[in-house]
Amino acid sequence: MSEKKIEGIMRDFVKAIEEQNVEKALSFLADDADYATPEGTFKGKEELRRYLTWGAQTTPNQKVRDTGIGITVKGNKAVFEHIVEGTYEGTKYEALTICIYEFSDEKIQHLRTVVDRLSIAKQAAKGWFAKRIMNSIITRAEKGLH
Repeated sequence: MSEKKIEGIMRDFVKAIEEQNVEKALSFLADDADYATPEGTFKGKEELRRYLTWGAQTTPNQKVRDTGIGITVKGNKAVFEHIVEGTYEGTKYEALTICIYEFSDEKIQHLRTVVDRLSIAKQAAKGWFAKRIMNSIITRAEKGLH
């Protein structure tokens, strides 16, 4: 499969997710595909449907924009560096995200996502108590850095 075809499938998959079209997004995945995310690993169409539906419900206005290297393809593997932005429980957020795709027979077979969840949690924290806890965690994690 050509690099251009792989990039096209990836962009169509992301567009389906942005449009909350779970069934269309699933059409780009192999029947036995697996998707490793910060929330867990999901295998097969039913688990993937549940995960994608949950994502559409919790972040209904999610958008993706290229950053850094964007999409880089080598053989049947590709990396996509992008910014995910949206609203979670009424609070806007954005986070750097890296997705690694592996293809088999023109379908996504394996997908892994790495995202800075601490950054999202910091942006989504509401109220003085939640913000104080988040700042405490971040300060502790960065101890000795600054």
